[in-house]
Amino acid sequence: MKPEKEQLLHDLLAGDGRREATLLAATNILRRRRHWRRARQTFLLLLLLVAATTLLVETNNRRHAPVPPARPEAQLAAAPRTQELTDDQLLALFPNIPVGLATLPNGKKLLLFLQPADAAKYVTRL
Repeated sequence: MKPEKEQLLHDLLAGDGRREATLLAATNILRRRRHWRRARQTFLLLLLLVAATTLLVETNNRRHAPVPPARPEAQLAAAPRTQELTDDQLLALFPNIPVGLATLPNGKKLLLFLQPADAAKYVTRL
């Protein structure tokens, strides 16, 4: 140990009165540190509990929130305008491609491609 440290320890521990005062001061410092450490841990725990409770309440509120009824005119305005194609217009979309249109017994129409590569190119199945 360096001589300065040895001298400091000797000064601190020399005599009964100084030793008791030093130990009392150290005890007070350690007690204060322990108190603040516990206060900090308690605060962080409470903060974590508040955050978890808030998250649960918000999730529960979103799940049970009533959905406002949609107005029919708003739905019509938002819907894209579509137009039906006639059979001739549909077949005209595929020039120079062998394609046919078959009517099924239930009234639906089926677009048929002669080559499977054309079907894979133009038809997307959902």
